[in-house]
Amino acid sequence: MIKGEEGFITAILTQAVEDARYVGLNKYMIKQKVESINWIMNNDPQFNYYCKLINIEPSYIQNKIKRYSEVKFTKQQKPIVQMLERKNNEQRRIGI
Repeated sequence: MIKGEEGFITAILTQAVEDARYVGLNKYMIKQKVESINWIMNNDPQFNYYCKLINIEPSYIQNKIKRYSEVKFTKQQKPIVQMLERKNNEQRRIGI
């Protein structure tokens, strides 16, 4: 792999971990947190592929995520997550 590509993929994975650790209350960032956690923890094929490209086992990042207390949703974030989930479910129901 070309060094620049390796840096780009590393940046993508690093951003996903940072997004998963977000502790604020911004709705957009909480949505990013949910998506990042799902992308990392649910064995997304793209996540696994990126890990393999830079010779990292996906479980290495997944285990680190499990250890971060910030990855859990704060008491203040939980109502926002629930609202986002309801909105997402409603959009799926009506076919958006």
